[in-house]
Order: sequence, then C-alpha cells, then structure tokens
Amino acid sequence: VIVAANLIKKDDEMSVRENRMLEQRPQVNVTDIADGKFMKDYEAYVSDQFVFRDIWVGAKAKMDLMLGKNSSNGVYHGRNGYLIEDAKKPDEVHMSQNIDAINKLADSGNVNVYTMFVPNAVCVMEDKLPAFAPVRSQKDDLKALNGRLSANVKQLDVTAALEGKKEGEQLYYRNDHHWTTAAAYLAFQSSAGVLGLDANKVSYDRYTVSSNFVGTLAATSGYGASKKDTIEIFKPNNSDVEYVVEYVEQMEKKASVYDSEMLDNNDKYAVFFGGNYPMIKIKTTNREGRNLLVIKDSYANCFVPFLAPHYRNIIMVDPRYYYGDLEKLIQVENVQEILYLYNANTFFSD
Repeated sequence: VIVAANLIKKDDEMSVRENRMLEQRPQVNVTDIADGKFMKDYEAYVSDQFVFRDIWVGAKAKMDLMLGKNSSNGVYHGRNGYLIEDAKKPDEVHMSQNIDAINKLADSGNVNVYTMFVPNAVCVMEDKLPAFAPVRSQKDDLKALNGRLSANVKQLDVTAALEGKKEGEQLYYRNDHHWTTAAAYLAFQSSAGVLGLDANKVSYDRYTVSSNFVGTLAATSGYGASKKDTIEIFKPNNSDVEYVVEYVEQMEKKASVYDSEMLDNNDKYAVFFGGNYPMIKIKTTNREGRNLLVIKDSYANCFVPFLAPHYRNIIMVDPRYYYGDLEKLIQVENVQEILYLYNANTFFSD
C-alpha cells in the first residue's frame, strides 16, 4: 500500500513546516550513475517525498525518546523544552575559499571589512543540552576561524556578550535555529564601538508580535514544540531617521523593515524583512551616515534594523540567492564598509 501511495503521490516542492525546498527527482545520466551520485540524490529524493513523511518522522522521534535517544536529524532534545541544532563540522574546502575571499577584500584597502560570526545555541546554551551530549566544540571552531582572518579584518566577536546574558534574556528560540531579537540587540550593543557607532544614540521600545511561533527545528527533528516561542520587535522611540526598504529583484518598496503579514504564516521569523531575498536596499534620511554592504544569512534579518538609524544606505545581499557582480555593486553603490554576518553553522557548511 505504501509503495503504491508513493507512486501515486505528487511531489511537493517545499516543506512549509521545515521552511525549506524539498529534493526533486534527479535526472538520469551515465556519469552520475557511475560515480554513485545518482543513487545518493535519489535516496535524498525518496526521503523528502515519502508519503506521510511528517507523521513517520514524528513517530520515529518519539519512539527514540522512549528508548533513551535524545537526538533526531541533527537536533538535540534539550532541557526546558529547548531543541538545539548540533554544531556543524567546518567544510574545509569551501570555508578556506570564503576566508581567502574575505581576506583579499580586506587587504585591498578599498573598504573597511567587518565580520560577525554568531555562535549558535549549541555553543552558548550548553547548559540546555542533554547530559553527555557528544557535541563538537563550536567555540574552538570559531576561535580557529577568527585566527585565520587577516589583521585588516575587524572582528565583531559577540560570544562573550551572549554568554554573559544567557541567564537574563532568552537568546535563542526554543524550537527554531535563529537567535532572538534580544540577542541581536545585545550583539549590536557589544559591537557598535568597533563599527564606530554610538549604541546609546537610539533607544527602543519592545513589542511582542507573536506568542505562538513554532520554528523549523520542531519539524525537522520530529519532536514538535513543547512550548511555543515569542517573537519581539524593537521600535526606536527617539529617532527621526526614516527609511525606505527596496526589494530590488521584486521591484517593490516598503516603509518598514517589518512585514506583519508573515505573522499569519508558519515561518513567523519572516516578520523581519518578509524573509530572505537576493538583494534588499535600505535608503535612509541620515545624510551623515555611510554606505554599508551586508553579506548575510537569515541571522542578519533581526540585526540590521538596529543599524538602519546609523547609516545613509544599507545593501543586504544573500549569496544563496544573489548571482550578480559584487565588485561592481561595491563601486556603483559607493560602499565604504562591508559586514559579513552569518551564524556559525551556516558559515562552516555553506
């Protein structure tokens, strides 16, 4: 019956619960069959498209918990309802290329280059991990990464700032891999001096915009959410800087960095900028500010709003979706500063 159901079932393009694209049926060619790539791709395809997949994943995860196994699909079932993604082993080939590119740009002297590699919950929230969890030391990996960066790269190390506040603030969502807005604000405060910004220039009011956020880790692990998360936004209360947010490829403009319509979807974290896009331009009324290029992953989405009052223009580029010429972009937009902002797991594996 299951085999027949899989033959009949139409393939899905995306998993809404996991917020990711699903594997599609691979094309058959002799080369891929010969080196084994076709079978690996086909196995991934079958795993993603299997009928009633979410039900099977959830049942497997709950059975494993009953047997004493506390990890599923790279996610630990931690204390106090925390689901914590395991630390990724650095992909040395691609990471070396990325480091060389960052160093080359910094050593050119044409722009000021900053890096912020944000530790994941597995690094900061070690006390929430299951006892004796065999996790890789992300802190050591970050230390090694920072040691390979050029002296011309200005490093924004936020690990100590986050560790110092983990008892007073919720820094990571319980069932999603992102950091919270409160954590992003702590990171901004700790790094503003290196960026040449006054962290006390703008003060903020905090607003809860959702109290029923269930993130991707709940779905990918199969554990579900024992407690739903709260999403906050920070609104400036003493800044007269206004801005326009331009979604370049979509040819749309908005007057806010927040997209409240996304709060009605599963991926409520997309309230920040509406999610990830190839390029977003933020034009502000701050005539004294500089032009900043942010090369980023989704961790930047709740961080960049804290930068907006301090810059004239901010260009956000997500290399996962952007295929333009960055060198040309830097020249055309008269970029003076570049910030690489990634969570550690993404930088180590992308």
